[in-house]
Amino acid sequence: MKALIDRLITAALAAVEPFNAVQNHLRLNGNNLVIGKRVIDLTDRDIRCVAVGKASVDMARSIHALLGSRISQGLVITKYDHLKDVKFPAHWETIESAHPVPDDLSLYAGDRVWELLADCTDRTLVLAGISGGASSLVVAPRDWNALNKLLTSPPTAEITHKIQQLVQAALASQSIDLTTVNLAENISLPALQAIGKALLGSGLSIDKINAVRSRIDRLKGGGLVDRVGEGEVIGLILSDVIDDPIESIASGLTNHPNAKNIFVGNNRQACEAIKQAIEDEEEDKEKYTAKIVKINLQGEARVCGVEIAQRIITEPSNTILIYGGETTVNLPENCTGKGGRNTELALAAAIELAKHHVPAWIITLATDGTDGPTDAAGATVNEQTIDRALALGLDANMALDRHDSYPFFEQLDDLHLIGATGTNVADITIAIRS
Repeated sequence: MKALIDRLITAALAAVEPFNAVQNHLRLNGNNLVIGKRVIDLTDRDIRCVAVGKASVDMARSIHALLGSRISQGLVITKYDHLKDVKFPAHWETIESAHPVPDDLSLYAGDRVWELLADCTDRTLVLAGISGGASSLVVAPRDWNALNKLLTSPPTAEITHKIQQLVQAALASQSIDLTTVNLAENISLPALQAIGKALLGSGLSIDKINAVRSRIDRLKGGGLVDRVGEGEVIGLILSDVIDDPIESIASGLTNHPNAKNIFVGNNRQACEAIKQAIEDEEEDKEKYTAKIVKINLQGEARVCGVEIAQRIITEPSNTILIYGGETTVNLPENCTGKGGRNTELALAAAIELAKHHVPAWIITLATDGTDGPTDAAGATVNEQTIDRALALGLDANMALDRHDSYPFFEQLDDLHLIGATGTNVADITIAIRS
């Protein structure tokens, strides 16, 4: 079973490998850049590249491999430990910053993007490689007045009363009073960090969280395109958000009518690659029936884990169910547990499988290789996981209640410790009825 699981994970990640994903959508024909049906004459063009997100390194490498010295300036911004030994030419700058909560280098990265795009003209062509994680890796805060407006405006479908309350509470936790700050100054980093932590721990979907981010940041919500002015922006998008809404991916950096956005990879491709991997292997094709159940899995991780477990045990033997999407975890105040949405989903699934004693496996995977704040991508469980845990004196229900799934699976050696994958198209769950 391990060989099969490893092969399916490999197939999923290979399908959304950023370098090839970009190459599949761009080509150079003489002095023309061909993007789909569009042809851009590069004569006398000032070409700049901005790549941001967890997949930015390989996206930038791909763009550089195609255009080389034609690029006048390049900027790559990614998560800590994602650059590794990759080297870019001297006129390219690389920055590593924090995720999922911004830090000082996130602010620096925002300043560098702002400066890089300061002198664009109508001859400027900006190739923007956008991938998940950019919302915290690059921040260029607006002034306090933008935040005050968000809190005092009537609630909307995007900025609900609940969200306004969460933001207010986050500011109060830092003793920030909007009636005493200079509204013309930029929002402080401690405020951005407190707001980010509150939203991420609230169980809100990423589109709701990014709706807030886009309103308090100069680059987000299409601000990057505004900064380019009369120049041209091509957004190459590797989507980590369900249904690929451009306004939510990286908080909509290129969500603007003047930008040409092209999706180079998404969760659907990864899910389809898993199914194809089964069908391409003659022995597996004869043995297994693979189905993509949904690519918009969302909701509370522990609830989804139970539902997936209940579904797979009703399936005939040798059935493989594939799910794509991204669940959430609603954390209580002052939670000290260590885990992420994928290990929490797996733990809830393991508890449910143990109740029925039906042979089945459930594999969870964050395609970027990191589940929440941890270095695990997910975990593998089956109907025997809880019995193995009991033999070690581990309490699965207590771990679930404390949102402490990481150390639980660490002691069982059931974590997927695959490291940073260099891509990011949300999460995958595979359920196998043995």
